[in-house]
Amino acid sequence: MDEIVSKVYVKTDERGRIIRCEGGYTTPSDLTGWTQIDEGTGDRYNLCQTHYFDGGIYTADGIPRYKLDDGRAVERTEEEITADRLPSARAAKETELSNACNAAIVAGMDVETSQGTEHFSLQETDQINLTTAYNAIISGAANYPYHADGQLCRMFTAEEITTISTASISHKLYHITLCNHLLTWARRAETAEELGSITYSADNLPEDLAANMAQVLAASAAMNP
Repeated sequence: MDEIVSKVYVKTDERGRIIRCEGGYTTPSDLTGWTQIDEGTGDRYNLCQTHYFDGGIYTADGIPRYKLDDGRAVERTEEEITADRLPSARAAKETELSNACNAAIVAGMDVETSQGTEHFSLQETDQINLTTAYNAIISGAANYPYHADGQLCRMFTAEEITTISTASISHKLYHITLCNHLLTWARRAETAEELGSITYSADNLPEDLAANMAQVLAASAAMNP
Protein backbone atom coordinates (compact mmCIF):
# COMPACT_ATOMS: atom_id res chain seq x y z
CA MET A 1 0.00 0.00 0.00
CA ASP A 2 1.42 3.35 -1.02
CA GLU A 3 2.23 5.84 1.75
CA ILE A 4 0.06 8.94 1.93
CA VAL A 5 1.89 12.03 0.70
CA SER A 6 1.71 14.96 3.12
CA LYS A 7 2.04 18.59 2.13
CA VAL A 8 3.73 21.25 4.22
CA TYR A 9 2.16 24.71 4.40
CA VAL A 10 3.31 27.93 6.05
CA LYS A 11 1.53 31.16 6.84
CA THR A 12 3.40 34.46 6.84
CA ASP A 13 2.76 37.89 8.26
CA GLU A 14 2.75 41.10 6.22
CA ARG A 15 6.57 41.13 6.27
CA GLY A 16 6.96 37.62 4.93
CA ARG A 17 8.00 36.15 8.27
CA ILE A 18 6.76 32.62 8.84
CA ILE A 19 4.40 32.57 11.81
CA ARG A 20 2.74 29.14 11.44
CA CYS A 21 3.42 25.77 9.87
CA GLU A 22 1.03 22.88 9.29
CA GLY A 23 1.15 19.70 7.30
CA GLY A 24 -0.04 16.13 7.09
CA TYR A 25 -2.09 15.47 10.18
CA THR A 26 -2.96 19.16 10.57
CA THR A 27 -3.33 20.36 6.99
CA PRO A 28 -5.29 23.66 7.05
CA SER A 29 -8.93 23.22 6.12
CA ASP A 30 -8.89 26.68 4.54
CA LEU A 31 -5.73 27.33 2.53
CA THR A 32 -6.34 31.07 2.16
CA GLY A 33 -3.12 32.84 3.08
CA TRP A 34 -1.10 29.61 3.27
CA THR A 35 1.78 28.66 0.97
CA GLN A 36 2.84 25.11 0.21
CA ILE A 37 6.60 24.75 0.56
CA ASP A 38 7.13 20.99 0.39
CA GLU A 39 5.53 17.56 0.32
CA GLY A 40 6.59 14.04 1.18
CA THR A 41 5.96 11.09 3.42
CA GLY A 42 6.88 10.45 7.02
CA ASP A 43 6.88 12.36 10.29
CA ARG A 44 9.07 15.18 8.94
CA TYR A 45 6.13 16.34 6.87
CA ASN A 46 3.33 15.32 9.21
CA LEU A 47 4.90 17.08 12.20
CA CYS A 48 6.54 19.99 10.42
CA GLN A 49 6.85 22.33 13.39
CA THR A 50 8.99 19.78 15.17
CA HIS A 51 10.96 18.40 12.23
CA TYR A 52 10.90 20.88 9.39
CA PHE A 53 12.02 24.00 11.27
CA ASP A 54 15.26 23.38 13.11
CA GLY A 55 15.00 24.99 16.53
CA GLY A 56 11.35 25.97 16.11
CA ILE A 57 9.55 28.75 14.29
CA TYR A 58 10.11 31.33 17.03
CA THR A 59 13.03 32.46 19.16
CA ALA A 60 12.73 32.19 22.94
CA ASP A 61 11.41 35.76 23.07
CA GLY A 62 8.82 35.24 20.34
CA ILE A 63 10.57 36.55 17.21
CA PRO A 64 9.94 34.62 13.94
CA ARG A 65 13.12 32.74 12.98
CA TYR A 66 12.20 31.99 9.36
CA LYS A 67 10.91 33.84 6.34
CA LEU A 68 9.43 32.84 3.00
CA ASP A 69 11.90 33.52 0.19
CA ASP A 70 10.91 32.57 -3.37
CA GLY A 71 8.63 29.85 -2.08
CA ARG A 72 11.20 28.44 0.34
CA ALA A 73 11.48 28.69 4.10
CA VAL A 74 14.87 30.20 4.93
CA GLU A 75 16.34 31.14 8.27
CA ARG A 76 16.43 34.86 8.92
CA THR A 77 19.74 36.54 9.70
CA GLU A 78 20.73 37.53 13.21
CA GLU A 79 20.59 41.17 12.07
CA GLU A 80 16.96 40.76 10.95
CA ILE A 81 15.97 39.12 14.21
CA THR A 82 17.77 41.75 16.26
CA ALA A 83 16.00 44.50 14.31
CA ASP A 84 12.66 42.95 15.30
CA ARG A 85 13.56 43.43 18.93
CA LEU A 86 14.04 47.18 18.48
CA PRO A 87 10.38 48.26 18.96
CA SER A 88 10.06 46.62 22.39
CA ALA A 89 13.57 47.72 23.37
CA ARG A 90 12.75 51.26 22.24
CA ALA A 91 9.52 51.32 24.25
CA ALA A 92 11.37 50.09 27.34
CA LYS A 93 14.06 52.75 26.88
CA GLU A 94 11.45 55.50 26.51
CA THR A 95 9.80 54.38 29.74
CA GLU A 96 13.18 54.26 31.48
CA LEU A 97 14.05 57.79 30.38
CA SER A 98 10.64 59.21 31.28
CA ASN A 99 10.82 57.66 34.75
CA ALA A 100 14.35 59.00 35.24
CA CYS A 101 13.19 62.48 34.22
CA ASN A 102 10.29 62.43 36.67
CA ALA A 103 12.56 61.18 39.46
CA ALA A 104 15.10 63.93 38.76
CA ILE A 105 12.42 66.62 38.80
CA VAL A 106 10.79 65.57 42.06
CA ALA A 107 14.20 65.13 43.71
CA GLY A 108 14.40 68.92 43.58
CA MET A 109 17.35 71.27 43.79
CA ASP A 110 19.63 73.19 46.13
CA VAL A 111 18.97 76.90 46.57
CA GLU A 112 20.96 79.57 48.40
CA THR A 113 18.75 81.25 51.02
CA SER A 114 19.36 83.41 54.08
CA GLN A 115 20.02 80.14 55.96
CA GLY A 116 22.68 78.95 53.52
CA THR A 117 22.27 76.13 51.02
CA GLU A 118 18.90 74.46 51.44
CA HIS A 119 17.27 71.68 49.46
CA PHE A 120 13.74 71.83 48.09
CA SER A 121 11.97 68.76 46.72
CA LEU A 122 9.49 69.14 43.90
CA GLN A 123 6.88 66.48 44.46
CA GLU A 124 3.54 67.45 42.94
CA THR A 125 2.31 68.91 46.23
CA ASP A 126 5.58 70.85 46.60
CA GLN A 127 5.11 72.37 43.17
CA ILE A 128 1.55 73.38 44.04
CA ASN A 129 2.62 74.87 47.39
CA LEU A 130 5.49 76.76 45.79
CA THR A 131 3.21 78.17 43.11
CA THR A 132 0.80 79.31 45.84
CA ALA A 133 3.65 80.96 47.73
CA TYR A 134 4.94 82.72 44.62
CA ASN A 135 1.45 83.94 43.69
CA ALA A 136 1.13 85.44 47.16
CA ILE A 137 4.43 87.25 46.69
CA ILE A 138 3.55 88.71 43.30
CA SER A 139 0.23 89.80 44.82
CA GLY A 140 2.17 91.91 47.33
CA ALA A 141 3.03 89.69 50.30
CA ALA A 142 6.38 90.59 51.88
CA ASN A 143 6.80 87.12 53.45
CA TYR A 144 5.30 83.69 53.13
CA PRO A 145 5.52 80.52 55.26
CA TYR A 146 7.44 77.71 53.59
CA HIS A 147 10.04 75.09 54.49
CA ALA A 148 13.11 73.43 53.07
CA ASP A 149 13.48 69.65 53.13
CA GLY A 150 13.78 68.37 56.69
CA GLN A 151 13.41 71.86 58.18
CA LEU A 152 10.71 73.56 60.23
CA CYS A 153 8.42 75.95 58.48
CA ARG A 154 9.59 79.56 58.68
CA MET A 155 8.73 82.85 57.08
CA PHE A 156 10.56 83.22 53.78
CA THR A 157 11.11 86.68 52.38
CA ALA A 158 9.65 87.65 49.03
CA GLU A 159 13.14 87.51 47.56
CA GLU A 160 13.70 83.98 48.87
CA ILE A 161 10.39 82.70 47.53
CA THR A 162 11.13 84.29 44.16
CA THR A 163 14.61 82.72 44.10
CA ILE A 164 13.25 79.27 44.96
CA SER A 165 10.48 79.56 42.37
CA THR A 166 12.92 80.65 39.67
CA ALA A 167 15.27 77.78 40.56
CA SER A 168 12.41 75.28 40.39
CA ILE A 169 11.38 76.50 36.96
CA SER A 170 14.95 76.22 35.66
CA HIS A 171 15.36 72.80 37.27
CA LYS A 172 12.17 71.45 35.75
CA LEU A 173 12.87 73.01 32.34
CA TYR A 174 16.34 71.47 32.21
CA HIS A 175 15.10 67.97 32.87
CA ILE A 176 12.11 68.19 30.56
CA THR A 177 14.39 69.49 27.80
CA LEU A 178 16.98 66.80 28.47
CA CYS A 179 14.35 64.07 28.44
CA ASN A 180 12.89 65.37 25.17
CA HIS A 181 16.29 65.19 23.49
CA LEU A 182 17.07 61.74 24.90
CA LEU A 183 13.68 60.44 23.73
CA THR A 184 14.39 61.83 20.27
CA TRP A 185 17.69 59.96 20.27
CA ALA A 186 15.99 56.74 21.41
CA ARG A 187 13.34 56.99 18.69
CA ARG A 188 15.92 57.34 15.94
CA ALA A 189 18.39 54.73 17.27
CA GLU A 190 18.97 52.00 14.70
CA THR A 191 20.50 49.22 16.80
CA ALA A 192 19.95 47.61 20.19
CA GLU A 193 23.53 48.54 21.07
CA GLU A 194 22.85 52.21 20.42
CA LEU A 195 19.68 52.08 22.51
CA GLY A 196 21.60 50.44 25.33
CA SER A 197 24.16 53.22 25.31
CA ILE A 198 21.53 55.89 26.06
CA THR A 199 21.51 56.91 29.71
CA TYR A 200 19.80 59.77 31.51
CA SER A 201 22.56 62.28 30.98
CA ALA A 202 23.44 65.05 28.56
CA ASP A 203 27.08 63.95 28.48
CA ASN A 204 26.81 61.59 25.50
CA LEU A 205 24.11 63.25 23.41
CA PRO A 206 24.79 63.15 19.66
CA GLU A 207 26.34 66.39 18.44
CA ASP A 208 23.19 67.77 16.77
CA LEU A 209 20.99 67.06 19.79
CA ALA A 210 23.54 68.48 22.22
CA ALA A 211 23.76 71.68 20.16
CA ASN A 212 19.98 72.04 19.98
CA MET A 213 19.56 71.45 23.70
CA ALA A 214 22.21 74.07 24.51
CA GLN A 215 20.46 76.52 22.20
CA VAL A 216 17.07 75.96 23.82
CA LEU A 217 18.44 76.34 27.34
CA ALA A 218 20.40 79.47 26.41
CA ALA A 219 17.32 81.05 24.82
CA SER A 220 15.28 80.25 27.91
CA ALA A 221 17.93 81.72 30.20
CA ALA A 222 17.95 84.90 28.11
CA MET A 223 14.19 85.23 28.55
CA ASN A 224 14.47 84.81 32.32
CA PRO A 225 17.75 86.46 33.35
